[in-house]
Amino acid sequence: MISTSDSVSSLTLGDLAALVDGRLEGDASIPVVGIAPVDEAQPTELTFLSSRRYVRHVAESRAGAFLVSEELEGQVSHKPRVVVTEPHRALILVLRHFQPEETLTPGVHPTAVLARGVKLGKDVSVGPYAVLDENVEIGDRTRVGAHVVVGKGARLGNDCTLHPQVVLYPATQLGNRVIVHSGTVLGADGFGYSYFDGAHQRIPHLGRAVLHDDVEIGANSAVDRGSIGDTVVEAGVKVDNLVQIAHNVRIGALSMLAGMVGIAGSTRIGKGVWMGGQVGIINHLEIGDGARLAVATKVLRDVPAGETMSGHPARPHREDLQRQAAAGRVPKIMERLRALEAEVRALADRTDKP
Repeated sequence: MISTSDSVSSLTLGDLAALVDGRLEGDASIPVVGIAPVDEAQPTELTFLSSRRYVRHVAESRAGAFLVSEELEGQVSHKPRVVVTEPHRALILVLRHFQPEETLTPGVHPTAVLARGVKLGKDVSVGPYAVLDENVEIGDRTRVGAHVVVGKGARLGNDCTLHPQVVLYPATQLGNRVIVHSGTVLGADGFGYSYFDGAHQRIPHLGRAVLHDDVEIGANSAVDRGSIGDTVVEAGVKVDNLVQIAHNVRIGALSMLAGMVGIAGSTRIGKGVWMGGQVGIINHLEIGDGARLAVATKVLRDVPAGETMSGHPARPHREDLQRQAAAGRVPKIMERLRALEAEVRALADRTDKP
């Protein structure tokens, strides 16, 4: 449950309807002190209904009011409600009200280490034990969390947030409003080696990791620097936790990568591509604009723009569903085959008898 704090004004249901530009059905004076799931909400809380999956909980829900899509309004006609055409947009507005972004006092913590040539913009916050190496540039209102390390010559734009224990290797470049969550490493050398003289020789990586505006990278992920040229994550890309983006990969604007995706070196990802969890892509491929890769898909060849792929190896989704259906029939086919073999043997035995 998310509830109001002392710093957040309480809402009435009428206030909430105005906030989300929704249609109010019920008493506008009903107080709303928080938001919770349908099956957990209490009488002073709002709950959210936009999927039929949760309709089964409505009858027993104790929620004081519902934020509901027009499609499902009939399921909660017995409850006070705010009806909206875009429920997820409305939910975001409500959540932002109950849990606004933390405001930090600008300044540099006494334990932070700033090397020569560091340039800080206006209202920057640098947390405890953060380390900014030589010639780092930090844009206005950017927040550098505790124990963050920013390597030599790195550049951060305005309004960025580096959560605690993020590491940016030298020359990493971030645009404006980039968010990087804890444990993530940007700009490490890629996994590049060449075998000669009886050993694996590491290939030097001279490129950068470059993240454009409004990118968000989840916790414990990695974006490697390029070997020759840059690794580039274009504007508006959202990356989940535990994702590996290898050297010289380029990811097109507004793409979405779920947890545990792995992209091998020099792959080109188009704009607006969606990848489910555990998708794996080998190196030097091209994934077209708007492609959809289902959970655990393993991509071994280029994917055309707009195509939906699934399976291992990846196939067009409809073809993969047909393959799965055929595989499900194999046990019955084997039973029939064994029965036919038995009949053939029995026939052969009868034929062999004098």
